[in-house]
Amino acid sequence: MTVILWIIIALAAGAALTIMLTGFGKANKKPVLKKTPARYVTVTSNEEIQSFMDVYNLEWKPDREKTPELPPEIEKVISGIENISPLITELSSKLNDPDINPKDISKIIIQDQGLTSFILRRVNSPYYGLLQKVDNIFNAIVILGYNEIYRIVMEERTRKIGIQPDKAEWVHANLTSNIAAYLTSVSRLNVPGGTMVTLGMLHDIARNIMYRSLPQPEGGFSIDPRQHLKQEIDFYGIDHATLGGILAQRWSMPGRLVSCIARHHWPMFWPLRDLAQSNNDIIKELSILAISDIAAKNFTQEITGPYIGDDYYRFINKPPRMDSILIPEITRDLRRIRKVTIDSEETSDIIEQAV
Repeated sequence: MTVILWIIIALAAGAALTIMLTGFGKANKKPVLKKTPARYVTVTSNEEIQSFMDVYNLEWKPDREKTPELPPEIEKVISGIENISPLITELSSKLNDPDINPKDISKIIIQDQGLTSFILRRVNSPYYGLLQKVDNIFNAIVILGYNEIYRIVMEERTRKIGIQPDKAEWVHANLTSNIAAYLTSVSRLNVPGGTMVTLGMLHDIARNIMYRSLPQPEGGFSIDPRQHLKQEIDFYGIDHATLGGILAQRWSMPGRLVSCIARHHWPMFWPLRDLAQSNNDIIKELSILAISDIAAKNFTQEITGPYIGDDYYRFINKPPRMDSILIPEITRDLRRIRKVTIDSEETSDIIEQAV
């Protein structure tokens, strides 16, 4: 009995010791932290916060709270501009449809004989260098793609109402549109592609109106986009982005497009979190458009550098470097766009014969 008693005591002591050691191990084990996906940039130290915010520490920023007012001389200019064709909005909506097909798009376009003629002449021009002649809109869409046809439609419709940007302005619009379409596909933000193509083409539409119809400051405008915006406000009383938003509103374009056009330079001045609080409905489109605009200017070497905080680049799933956006697959298309072989006279001739 004594031996059995000692065995029982030994087993109880061993069990108690095991429980104590197990509890001690659990007490010292660090809890596993579950990571949650974050769409906004995060920083881990005061030093990083300061460095991150330096890009927005600017001497001047546009007034976000001010209700835009048109100076009389600008009101006079834009009051003579006709409304843009509702075809632009209709095609933009179609491009956002996942079930889009060339037959439906061609049916919309061929209702306008002048537009059909313009597209076919443009498609068969040296600009595209096609090896075979295209004789119908359906084939033009199949060969060039929806976005390219839509850009041609946009050019014809804007020129038809008297807005005729020069070659450099249309090149920039096309570059921005192309980059925006690419960033839309890789950002995983679920932004409608047709919307971004529209914004890329129309974001600077009011610059042409201001510069062709109004006097210019002595010495011209700064190449720095922030300083450029300030000069416009000082000189005209309004900047081209805000004016573009007013014009889009008068054209009865969707409110999201109007807001994006009017505010497409804001990411240069305020952090993503700041703008997202008051512009949450358009922050995705605004981020892609602003970066596409800057990337297009970098491509043509008008400016150098990201100009927008890292938070916006990370938000669209890109490192804050131009080489992460202007990748070889994209720059091939951008070089083609830039090498425009149709001069202004030939384009005007196409329009005159098409309308």
